[in-house]
Amino acid sequence: MTRLGGAPSYEIIQISLAALERLTHRGGVDADGASGDGAGLLTSLPQKFFRERAKELNIGLSELFGVGFAFLPASATVEFRAAIEIAADSEQLRVIGWRRVPVNVNALGRKALETMPEIWQFFVEPLQNPQAGDEFEKRLWLLRKRAESLLPERCYLCSLSSQTVLYKGLLTPWQFPQFYEDLRDPSFAVTFAVFHQRYSTNTQPSWHLAQPFRYVAHNGEINTIVSNRRWLRAKEREIQEKLKVGPWFSILEDNVSDSASFDNGFELRLLDGLSSEEALLAMMPPAYEKDPLLSRDVRNALSALSQHTEPWDGPAAMVFSDGQWVGAKLDRNGLRPLRYTLTHDGLLILGSETGLVDLEESRIAERQRLGPGEMVLANPASGQFFRWRDVLKRMAAKQAQNAVPQRQVAEIFHSRPTLASEAKRVAGAAGWTEDQFKILFSALLRGKEADWSMGDDAPPAFLSALPRTLWDYCKQRFAQVTNPPIDPLRETHVMSLEVHLKDGITLPSPLMTPAQLSELREIFGFGHRIDFTFPAAAGVPGARCSFAQLSTTPLSGSDPPRLLLLSDRAISAERAPLPALLATAAVWKAMVRNGLWDVPLIVESAQVFDTHHVALLVAAGASAVVPYLADEFAESLEAGGAEKARAAILAGLRKVLARMGVSTAASYRNSHLFDVVGLSQDVCDQFFEDASDYPGQKSLDDLLGDYLKLHKAAFSDEGDELADAGLYRFRKGAELHATSPEVVRRLHAFVKAPTAKQYSVFEELAETQGTIFLRD
Repeated sequence: MTRLGGAPSYEIIQISLAALERLTHRGGVDADGASGDGAGLLTSLPQKFFRERAKELNIGLSELFGVGFAFLPASATVEFRAAIEIAADSEQLRVIGWRRVPVNVNALGRKALETMPEIWQFFVEPLQNPQAGDEFEKRLWLLRKRAESLLPERCYLCSLSSQTVLYKGLLTPWQFPQFYEDLRDPSFAVTFAVFHQRYSTNTQPSWHLAQPFRYVAHNGEINTIVSNRRWLRAKEREIQEKLKVGPWFSILEDNVSDSASFDNGFELRLLDGLSSEEALLAMMPPAYEKDPLLSRDVRNALSALSQHTEPWDGPAAMVFSDGQWVGAKLDRNGLRPLRYTLTHDGLLILGSETGLVDLEESRIAERQRLGPGEMVLANPASGQFFRWRDVLKRMAAKQAQNAVPQRQVAEIFHSRPTLASEAKRVAGAAGWTEDQFKILFSALLRGKEADWSMGDDAPPAFLSALPRTLWDYCKQRFAQVTNPPIDPLRETHVMSLEVHLKDGITLPSPLMTPAQLSELREIFGFGHRIDFTFPAAAGVPGARCSFAQLSTTPLSGSDPPRLLLLSDRAISAERAPLPALLATAAVWKAMVRNGLWDVPLIVESAQVFDTHHVALLVAAGASAVVPYLADEFAESLEAGGAEKARAAILAGLRKVLARMGVSTAASYRNSHLFDVVGLSQDVCDQFFEDASDYPGQKSLDDLLGDYLKLHKAAFSDEGDELADAGLYRFRKGAELHATSPEVVRRLHAFVKAPTAKQYSVFEELAETQGTIFLRD
């Protein structure tokens, strides 16, 4: 809510509170019927109001001052003030006074009253020489970050700024103005207000998680929040060095919602020098990759912005402000509503509903809704209002001044891969089986994944008596609650499999050809090649030793690599492979520890022949995957087979993303968006710390032992052909099946002669055939 070119006005508050009350139906309410999930207002700083309040407290405010707004438990008041004073002194700032925010507790519901914190404001000014506004704002930000590292538990700084102030709480919209007496004061004059009524889905309602946050109000879900948080943590050390701050600095707040983490990320982009619209376009890019209506300059500018951060993907209507500009943006799919109305006298109202404000039709100059990925931007002081095309032109002009050349490494098959003489033995050692080759892999040569019926009567990997590969202990996840999956066929135009590497280099997908790998090596240099095979004769201890070397040897030198290639091409009768997924996870964690998060990690593996495998490697941190043995087999079966198989896997990869409501592979990378079932807690904690896990008894030694068994069988006298493991159909001496021929035969016998004896014969089989399901 703002008036373009208008002076600060209390009317903005009045209209915003009325509009907020009309959002009551969108918010959640506690079982007590009176405590809301949260409501709030983010406004420009009403300087006249705070000068008057400070004067009443005998506090003299200088020309440049900031206001902090805090929640804290009554028992922590002294510690809180001390932490703020220490942090202010460290940043060459001075706390000049405190103000208890006047509230009406009679307006609260029972739950809100029981959890209500003390609510304080404090005033901050530069310690010595007057500072420029932007520099002072940055100092206030560092003060808040430093204070957060010192504050006792349950203390929360809602806002600390010289440009904005935030009022919020565990309130319903109608309680909000009754509770905060400041908002009923006519001198509370502002140029804009961002209002929000919360419906809590992924976190419990609380005072500090009410919205808006310091910069944004968000309606929706961030489906890639695990990935986004992992990326921010990966970059934290580099950001600390860039900002010249100590280990006390933390990008992310703990125990907050996806919206609060988005606010943290947005704040970081602003400090990185991006404008508010550039920050939002980098974090929530539109589907520019396939949009024929966008000019080359705009497309290049959006591609350049995407280098700053991976997309924060999911259904989202985002309203934002940096204190000077205020705007709104939709996600690339347009899965949440946003509409705006502009009057002839410059009043701009934007929200998820129509009818937020009653207006005569004669007053309305423009009424529009935002489309997928679109943004509007307004400057209340200057009166500027930019619609979507204007925003794109403005952004492209800015990016052109600091343009980084963009280069795409196209998918080309310079030469057809040929099948090695011991390819099937290598495949067996890498975990392939005959039934997977015939049913799962060969179907890819038709350009699509194999068709399956619902249900599986074979035991899951952790219950199987046969050696199973690590892939089988991991399951793809699907979106739930209010973040629905998307359709990868109907919405393919908004999906992108592009992989953005450093220096403006882009891959069309995470699936690479050997020719692309050669081109990358020309661009980045040969890089480090890491062999993740080990001497089979060394057994499990040798495999463990190789794991330890994976994460140290190639990264310990003084000259950091510009490209890392993980490869198991050395598989032979003497050398067995480590699980590709574990090797990738281990090396990626080591790269992050060493500050090499921006170095491309390419996995070249014989173990990869399915969409599931590619998706898991990307989710574990791989930039791209080279399935060299799958390419060789595909080409040996049919000329051009490798290209068809790749097309099928990429179509399958879109389905994997779509099941989680994710549109871009860049968001999926490093996401740990999969479930781990049956591995020991130690393995989950060591390699998949952010994945959902259902721990079992399968230890790392057990896994490595299984891979050694596969290797031994593959290079035995009978290993010249792949073994049929009976994973998808019954085979004698192979994997168990609940509907085996013997089960069916005995069931038929009982149906034909339903006697107690025949039933006992059938029942006996259930006791002796082995464990297939958990209930067994």
